Amino acid sequence: MHLNPINFPKLPDAWYWLEEIAEKHFSSCCTYSLVVEQVKNVPKVYTPTGHLRLLIRTCLMRKCLHMPVEMLVRTPLMATYYYDKNSILGDNILGEIFLSVLLQSSKLNFKLNLRNSSFLDESWQLPECLALELVPCKNLGISVCFTKGRALIINLDKNSVAAEDDKVEIGDVLDEINGNAITSNTKGQLCKFMKKSIGQPVCLHVIKHRNKRTRELYAPIVHLIRSSGIEGLKKILKRFNSEIHDSEGEKSELVKPENKSLNAGFSVKYCGSVYIGTEGDVKQIEKAILQVLKSEEVKSVPVKFECLEIGIRVTRDSDDIVICKQSYMEISSCGRTGNIPNYFAFIAGDTICNLATKFNAYVFYHYNESEVQTILQSLGQGFQRTHFAV
Repeated sequence: MHLNPINFPKLPDAWYWLEEIAEKHFSSCCTYSLVVEQVKNVPKVYTPTGHLRLLIRTCLMRKCLHMPVEMLVRTPLMATYYYDKNSILGDNILGEIFLSVLLQSSKLNFKLNLRNSSFLDESWQLPECLALELVPCKNLGISVCFTKGRALIINLDKNSVAAEDDKVEIGDVLDEINGNAITSNTKGQLCKFMKKSIGQPVCLHVIKHRNKRTRELYAPIVHLIRSSGIEGLKKILKRFNSEIHDSEGEKSELVKPENKSLNAGFSVKYCGSVYIGTEGDVKQIEKAILQVLKSEEVKSVPVKFECLEIGIRVTRDSDDIVICKQSYMEISSCGRTGNIPNYFAFIAGDTICNLATKFNAYVFYHYNESEVQTILQSLGQGFQRTHFAV
């Protein structure tokens, strides 16, 4: 890359000069300029490398990949502004040879799936993807965990429309709902996308975690699974390794579409619950604990407190009856009071916490203060995973 007078690269990536000459040297209605604008507006790519890869693919489809290179090579001194003279584009002869190759490519017909662009930031190697049209429904039965801006599918309701025919699997990435790209910027709008098309077929674009023919796992999704910290997803990797090392043995147990505990659960005492009104912030924790402890109905029921993949579950030790079960999206706050640190509580709304208007607090006791801190940290990790259901 050509250096400026103070020895800094003028433009650190090819995407920048390809974008710059579109703005400066091509009319806004030119095919190449339109392609650059199209690529800039794709929400699935974030980095200059991702934009460059998508630009190349789109230009091949639109037969205009030669246009920026032709402008660079045949405009006096323009190439030397971006490239050294010993580079291909900085050299007059080599630049013309490269241009002649690109001119030949404009005579070919490329059929590329431009929707399949979510992993171009990481790799040129593209995953297998699937476009589905499902029957009209209020919810898909899919739970996702956002990891590095991608919606990893962590759970599928057994009898849901998305689970039919096993086309969608745990470990896949939910890429689009009804033409809306699913990214970290839209993760709070999944239900909104569904409501917009009530009574109409639901169109999904799903990125598969493994190739249907070779069964090989897609490396960038493997990295997402490892980063997610979810044990249920990591079973996919264990299953794949088992298939490689023991192809004649029994098949590894499939990941089941149900919530698995991230730990064995914490043995605590359930003290009771109380309605606290329309506010569910952490300031209500101390009030709620004191209110429950002063109540004549205060309890001391031995229970197991489990932090699951998409929420918490509290079951009574004596008969395994579920006392309360809340998703992380419904829990608005958790904590304990400094005066009586062995007691802790979480507050949950009647729906997802940013829409809830009624809140209840659930209070618990553990004899070990450090264990209470561990439980609260586990709850906090659940919030950070940010699970959503559609």
